[in-house]
Amino acid sequence: MIVIGLFFVVLSSIAYFFGGALRSATTTVARPVWLARDYVLDLGGSWIKHIGLTSSLIAENKELTLQLQTLTLKEIDYDVLLKENQELKELLGRSDVRDRVFARVLSKPPRSPYDTLVIDAGTSHGVKQGDKAYLSGNVIIGIVTHVTSKTALVTLFSHGEGLGYDLVLERTGTSYTIIGKGGGTMIIEAPKEADIKWGDTFVYPSLSPSVVGSVYYIDTNSQSSFKTVFLKFPGNVFSAKWIFIEKST
Repeated sequence: MIVIGLFFVVLSSIAYFFGGALRSATTTVARPVWLARDYVLDLGGSWIKHIGLTSSLIAENKELTLQLQTLTLKEIDYDVLLKENQELKELLGRSDVRDRVFARVLSKPPRSPYDTLVIDAGTSHGVKQGDKAYLSGNVIIGIVTHVTSKTALVTLFSHGEGLGYDLVLERTGTSYTIIGKGGGTMIIEAPKEADIKWGDTFVYPSLSPSVVGSVYYIDTNSQSSFKTVFLKFPGNVFSAKWIFIEKST
């Protein structure tokens, strides 16, 4: 017991007289251990984050790959159907091969009359009055109404000059007459009970129907037996730099 008591007395004395040095020595010895511990913890956390991010990227890559495969299959199906459709028309003696002219838009509103476009293709390029104008391969926007040797004026379906054009509601096959209201807007006055919904697409009737516009608003007046259906082109016609003119035969 006396020996144990002396041992504690010695330790206490060392701690009292040499506490600073002892703490310094202890810190010096422990510092590498602490640094190693922090490094291992940081490394472990980084690996955990890396593994989580890698797993997320792998899952996202699989999903994108699946979507790409689905789109590819749809594209193949579309191409097959398009080819079959073309072959069927040719067998029936009604080929749908289109002769089109690629034309630059020279002028648009407000520099040209509203809802008209002036293009750099005219009679010297085979363009004639009555030819159809397309914003893209399958979006029709208007008709050529005036032609010179080097230019032509395209009047859009949205032109508010009172002209009416017969279109077909793609979903039901029902025909309606549209009237231009200017600013790329067209309207249809239809009976209230007419089966027309927001988002419906209207097409220009032909052997291969082309899209004209879609419904973005329907105004129903409770005191009228008709409703006003508002349509707009699929794209921004007034920002187009190029259009296609389909030459009539």
